[in-house]
Amino acid sequence: MAYLKGSMTDDQRKEFDEWLGLDERNQKLFERLQDVDYVEGGLREFQKYDSVEDWKKLQAKLQVSRRKISNWMRVCAASVTILFCMGMAWYFVGSDMNNENVTSSVIEYGRSKAMLFLATGEVIELESTLDTVHARIEGESFVNDGKRLVYSDTTWVKEVEWHTLQVPRGGEFVLCLADGTVVTLNADSKIHYPDRFTGNERQVSLEGEAFFEVAKDSLKPFVVKTNGIDVRVLGTAFNLKAYPDEHQQTTLVRGTVEVLLDKQQVLLHPGEQVTCIDKELRVEQVDVRSYIAWKDDRFVFENEPLEGVLKKLERWYNITVFIQNHVLMEKRFTGKLPKYENISNVLKLLALTTNIKFELNDRTLIVQLE
Repeated sequence: MAYLKGSMTDDQRKEFDEWLGLDERNQKLFERLQDVDYVEGGLREFQKYDSVEDWKKLQAKLQVSRRKISNWMRVCAASVTILFCMGMAWYFVGSDMNNENVTSSVIEYGRSKAMLFLATGEVIELESTLDTVHARIEGESFVNDGKRLVYSDTTWVKEVEWHTLQVPRGGEFVLCLADGTVVTLNADSKIHYPDRFTGNERQVSLEGEAFFEVAKDSLKPFVVKTNGIDVRVLGTAFNLKAYPDEHQQTTLVRGTVEVLLDKQQVLLHPGEQVTCIDKELRVEQVDVRSYIAWKDDRFVFENEPLEGVLKKLERWYNITVFIQNHVLMEKRFTGKLPKYENISNVLKLLALTTNIKFELNDRTLIVQLE
């Protein structure tokens, strides 16, 4: 507030500058909060929800006594599906909340880290928090800054080498391929690719989830291979989820994408998604924002089963989840969760929405009815 009023003292200014320099995410958050459209957009979305009955339920959960509840707070009474409103409640009354539905340890959110496997057998750990960051390796065509691995297209007379970039649970990383294609890898994902592209097509293989921004080349289609399915593009942006324990999904943001499975062939247009269920490709129209939000600063859920919500948290926080009551697996949520937030706070947001109890022991999360 002192900043907004222009009345910061020298000590406050020093402390504020130190906070900004502590983490680049602090700077990004500060910039977003100064964006009028961003703030107004969030408020408009927040104000969509209105349910007096559910507000009473939330009020009982929060156990607020003799506390003045302003009008805008009453609006956050939403159904069990409104995690966004639960988030607002947590951030504004979190310090006064007595929530007995969450027992958790301090587990930090994920960060930029990955393992690079070279053709020589050498393994390089990529992480910005390491004391030594490999900037360049002699004889190789890439540069690493701890958050991005960038390849350059060279004319060296040497054989093409295939590399594998593996992002563990609790990680994320950005890969810039030699043709200019940018791949943002989600937690628990790996991609196999050449250090430069030759021949008539640009081919990579993926396991896990990644967002592709493919450099356009009309003469060389870009092909992503995943568990029997080929995704072919020329130049486009799409999200591809191919975890072994989930249905494979391709969500198109812009351009066109061709998805091939055996004799099936599907051509996607922006705003469409194809899901492979029982070896059948099924196409539907979706709001792509909820499927690509993970690559920025939040998780967005649209009527998603609790099991799917917890799988995302399981990978991002590197935990193991046990759901004791199978009825809970089909409980659905709609809303937003902050990505760069301590897991204890995120679990409190989820616990506020319904009669779910979370118990986190070390890195094992037990989910049960209250």
